[in-house]
Amino acid sequence: MGHLSAALLALALAGGLGGLADATCAIGGDGSGKVSCQEGSTYSQTCATAIKNHVKLEFSAATQYLVMGAYFGQDNINLHGFSNMFFKHADEERAHGLKFIDYLRMRGNLDEDFFSSLKPIKNKSSWADAEEALRDALEMEKVVTGAMKAMIDQCSEDDFSADWLTGDWLDEQLRGQRELSGMINTFATFRRDYESLADWMFSEQLLKA
Repeated sequence: MGHLSAALLALALAGGLGGLADATCAIGGDGSGKVSCQEGSTYSQTCATAIKNHVKLEFSAATQYLVMGAYFGQDNINLHGFSNMFFKHADEERAHGLKFIDYLRMRGNLDEDFFSSLKPIKNKSSWADAEEALRDALEMEKVVTGAMKAMIDQCSEDDFSADWLTGDWLDEQLRGQRELSGMINTFATFRRDYESLADWMFSEQLLKA
């Protein structure tokens, strides 16, 4: 009888623990027993996907800027003003991407394969001159701005995300485009008569900025 009672007690405990395990798994909904901070009233999967795609774009732009910075810094090009400027742009895009990643982590949405498709946005590694690189930079910024606007539109039903995105993000992006377009126009005007000398002089001016 003692052995039978012990066996019945063991079965009861196993049943109780099994029920507890079922309840715990039900919280996560994925069989892992983990919980999520996501809920329907403020969370939008469409918005989260748009933000994730935009982060990849920011890092792809950063990667392209790194290539541009390295290209103009090599000894046979030696335009360190342009090199430094492109490295700064790379840092800015990387910082933007990290802020979006922090936001996704706060909202509880970041996949393990998140960074699997990163590459330079224009897939270029050389430029005929500094003006071509500046025009590429402006084109990249316009692509990022357009993607940011599309992302904001997709997040319009997620009030919290929409407010966060439409704060300083778009303003900063547009101001960057304006600075680049003005620089290109000034630079192109100077190059009409001075060509390669203009590249060096403009690069030296950038080092003083």
